[in-house]
This record gives sequence, C-alpha cells and structure tokens, in this order.
Amino acid sequence: MRQEPRFSKTAIVAWARDEGLDALSSKALELALGTVIEKLRLPRGLLASMTGIKARRLYPSDWAPSQASIRAAEKLFAKGFDRNLVDTVYSTSVGRDFLEPSMASAIQAALGLGPEVKSLDLGSACLGFIDGLELAALKIEAGLSDYALVVAGENSRPLLENTITMLMAPEVKVRDFFNNFASLTLGSGGAAMVVGPADNHPRAPRLISLVSKTDPKGNHLCRGDFTSMTTDSTLLLEAGVALAKRTFDKGAQLFKWSPEAFDLIVCHQVSEVNTKRFAQALGLNPASIIETYPEYGNMGPVAIPFTFDLAHERGLIKSGQRLGLMGIGSGLCCSMMEVMTP
Repeated sequence: MRQEPRFSKTAIVAWARDEGLDALSSKALELALGTVIEKLRLPRGLLASMTGIKARRLYPSDWAPSQASIRAAEKLFAKGFDRNLVDTVYSTSVGRDFLEPSMASAIQAALGLGPEVKSLDLGSACLGFIDGLELAALKIEAGLSDYALVVAGENSRPLLENTITMLMAPEVKVRDFFNNFASLTLGSGGAAMVVGPADNHPRAPRLISLVSKTDPKGNHLCRGDFTSMTTDSTLLLEAGVALAKRTFDKGAQLFKWSPEAFDLIVCHQVSEVNTKRFAQALGLNPASIIETYPEYGNMGPVAIPFTFDLAHERGLIKSGQRLGLMGIGSGLCCSMMEVMTP
C-alpha cells in the first residue's frame, strides 16, 4: 500500500509571485458579453454574484505561460537566493508554450541554470504545484537533491478570448454558456518556490506531512485544451468537496489533523461558492482561509504559491503557525500538505 510522506529535512527557503499585467473586472467582462447575456436573458451581474470574483489579472495574448514562471523565478532570485544552488526544476503549469519539448527545459535555459540541473514537467491540473513540492521534498529527504525550484505560470487571456468568441456565436444556448462558465473565472499569474534542507535554513517554513486521494471516475467533469474548457460546475463542485473531505479525514487518521489545528489555510481557489463549501465540508473556520480569488480569479496551480507569497507580504503568516496547503485538481485528485513556521 502507498505510504503517505512525513517530512523532517525539508523547508520552503524562498518564494515569489508574478501578477498579470492587466486587471479585467467582472463588470467589464460582462460588457464584452453583453449581447449574448441579453439574448439568453441572463441576469446582469451574473459573473460577480455567482463567483465572488470581482476581477482577474491577464498577460498580453502573445505571452507564453513560461514567461510568467520565468518572471516569478527571477523575482525569487532577486530577493537574494543564489540560482547556482538549484539542482532540480519542476514546471507544474496547466498551460503550455508547446507540446514538445518540456516547459521546464525552456525555463531552465531562460534562467541560465547549468547542465547538471535536472528539469521536467509535472502535470496534475490545478494540483500540480503541490505535487511538485512533494516530489522535490522526497528527493531532498532521500539525499538526492539539495535545492529544487518549483514553478507555475498561467496566461488565461487566449482561452478567455476564445471563449468570448465562441459564446457570441448565434447558435449558442444557455447550456453552452454555463458549460463554458468556468473559463470566465480564470486569472493569470506566476509563482516560484525553492525547497531545500531545513537544517541550513532554521527560519524557513518546514514541510511536515502530506496526504492525497483521488477520484478518477470524475475525470470527465472538466476537460480543457489550448482553445477551450468545458466544465460541469455543479457535479465538479460536489465531487471535489467530497474528495477533499475524504482526504482531510485521511490526514486526521494518519497525522491527527483537526480543523482547529490549522492556523491558516492556503488553498487552490475557484470561486466564493467553492471556497465556502470546502470550508464547510472540512469544518474549517472560514476566516482561516486566505482569499485571493476576489481580485485574481482562479489561477490554477499558481493559486497556492501565489497566495502564500501574498499572505506573507501582508504579514498574515507569522511565527509558530501551522499552515495547510490544500488543492483539488480536475481528474479528480486532492493533496493536502502540512507546513510549520518557525
């Protein structure tokens, strides 16, 4: 039987984020969709009222997702971490510049990292970044890596523009609008983290434990490619929340987790409804969840490290706290990581 990891040697030693250059409000997006909203007799203010998303950030249409990862990593290095210490690079984005070669190879080259660095892509929908942290930590715990750079970058503008064009077609029905509704929540951004030996960084947040569960029967509930994404939002929410509850219960059984044990929750965020249902199912205090979706939308795998960096910048993450990094990815897959601040 697969064992869940407990970490004793690994810490998050550096982190940074990059924000999309342009802010697009839900009100402005609805204006762009005004004709179809009127034709389908949908209520005004639908986007904001159903999702709680007031705005999302976007990069220019011609920006590749790797650019967001590179910008975040360069900001991380600018804070003082020596890039020459990195021996592993994991790119965990959903979006891709191309199918081949790996995004990680392009990022490695752009960052000027040497030929001894091992780089590869990890894909697990919105859960990819946590998976990257887990695999990097396992290498460090085993003595196979010193410092691993995990990155993610998303540019949702091309998909958003394609969705708007598709929804403006004369034959579009209400069903089509809501099948593509999740695409209208997406935001853009980049994030980077370095994990390394905790003993060398006594003031760095330490990785403690992780649990994962899957529900592959739900893999059809969200399907996306370079041009579109269709989602059964209702069934995806129900199945995702149920999987999250089973995953948290596993953490309670193996590591004695409880809702009260976590000071702050840094989670992948889709919308207000999803976040509230997630908190309710796990018995979490809603105030413990650091929210970024109202101003940044759903950033996929970028959301967790982006939120971590923003919370740290705002002084929300303090010494002696127990943090939960939690995500659900279409597929369905769920992982939850326990982190302690010194």
